[in-house]
Amino acid sequence: MLKKKLEGLRKILDESVVCLRESSSSKVAAPMLLEKLGRALECEWGTFWEVDSRAHVLRPIGTWSASSLEVKKLEQDTRSRNLSLSEGNAGHVWRSRKPLWTVDLVKDMCIPRSIDADRAGLHGGVWFALKTDRAVYGVIELLGLNLAPAEEELIAGIEIFGIQLGKILEEKASKV
Repeated sequence: MLKKKLEGLRKILDESVVCLRESSSSKVAAPMLLEKLGRALECEWGTFWEVDSRAHVLRPIGTWSASSLEVKKLEQDTRSRNLSLSEGNAGHVWRSRKPLWTVDLVKDMCIPRSIDADRAGLHGGVWFALKTDRAVYGVIELLGLNLAPAEEELIAGIEIFGIQLGKILEEKASKV
């Protein structure tokens, strides 16, 4: 199962590189990227949090959910929220630059989003930074119905994925 997930991430990385390079902005690429990542990691919800370096907050620029989920409240709360370095799991990942994985959102995710996620049937989550040595450009949040406990090799693969995407975002930012 781990090998299959890692192979899926490698394939998605190739597709994501092309999508990010060819898209006019991260906002345009976000839904496709979230869906592909979500499906590869067996998750049903995703948010692309982009770093706004001027305001020093994370802003949600795109979400994705599996069609079978009732996530209206979670969607509304997510889209209306900006996170600081000290808010939520996405803020923690932005600050620490390290992936975070949980199988208990109610315990490990901030209220009220954890309650909204739980009501939608989402119980586990993974967050990772889109980063380079210079900066963090965003955080990917993926939530799942039955996310398995983390495996070290998968967490390492996710972190490498985030670094690769961070490099592309850095390239695009330097051209602006």
